[in-house]
Amino acid sequence: AKRSLGLSFDERIYIDAIGVPRGVPDEHKAINQIAAGFESLLFWWVTINTNVDWINSIYYNQQRFINYIRDAVKGIAERLDATSRMAWENRIALDMMLAKKGGVCVMLGNQCCTSIPNNTAPDGTITKALQGLTNLDEELAENSGIDSSLTRWLDSWFGKWKGMVVSIFTSLIIVARVLVAVGCCIIPCIRGLVQQLIETALTKRMEVDPLPYPGK
Repeated sequence: AKRSLGLSFDERIYIDAIGVPRGVPDEHKAINQIAAGFESLLFWWVTINTNVDWINSIYYNQQRFINYIRDAVKGIAERLDATSRMAWENRIALDMMLAKKGGVCVMLGNQCCTSIPNNTAPDGTITKALQGLTNLDEELAENSGIDSSLTRWLDSWFGKWKGMVVSIFTSLIIVARVLVAVGCCIIPCIRGLVQQLIETALTKRMEVDPLPYPGK
């Protein structure tokens, strides 16, 4: 079953029956799904680290995107404010110069513009949007940032090989935990099972071939 995301999205994108977005064109994918599937089966701990890195990258790019939009809207608002004031000043000057003819609107008729939407006012739409972007940027900044003392230490020691070293250490830790689990749980279970099988086999053999009595 497919569920549309609305008219504002690419019509190829949809939500499948389990709630996962599908249909992203291959040229816009960041990760190969097939390769990631094999990786998650064989080296799932590497997949976890990769996903964390991608989440951090998306979060960082989201902050950059918001900053760019905020700066663009701020620049547009400043320009519109100055342009509106200049247009109003020019209208006043033209009305004074054309006062004998009735002013600009008498000459232009119904095409005359008599007001400019003041969207750059404190309660205007542009000002509210700019304030919303600023608040969102501050919120994202508050929710971001981690203790990077360990990361700086790894950078100083391994440099660009830090990611590989972290993956290797993570793999070794996971293998060690698996070995501990095998040693503490699985091996005793197998040993008990083998011992039980041996005892069962010996018991059956004794029932088939009973030991002779003394003197017989």
